[in-house]
Amino acid sequence: MPVGEIVLPGRIAAFSTSEVLMSGQMSKARQLAEIAFSKTQSQFLERTRALQEQDSEISERAAKTLRLRTARLEREQAGKAIAVLRAKTTA
Repeated sequence: MPVGEIVLPGRIAAFSTSEVLMSGQMSKARQLAEIAFSKTQSQFLERTRALQEQDSEISERAAKTLRLRTARLEREQAGKAIAVLRAKTTA
């Protein structure tokens, strides 16, 4: 069975000449298969995009948590140093 190539939006697909009708259009089965593939591909791309957004949010949250924790520890350390100085000056 001879095989050719057709350029579809975003990809190149191989097809057999029996799937192309005399009018140059793809058969109904091929069209349905292309639609089903597009839906599956769209779902996959949407899932990938959602996971990337989630990963980005997790990374941003971790960076913010680290920044806030560092600031809190610095404040606590400064507070302890002030308390030590006050104790020394009153003693």
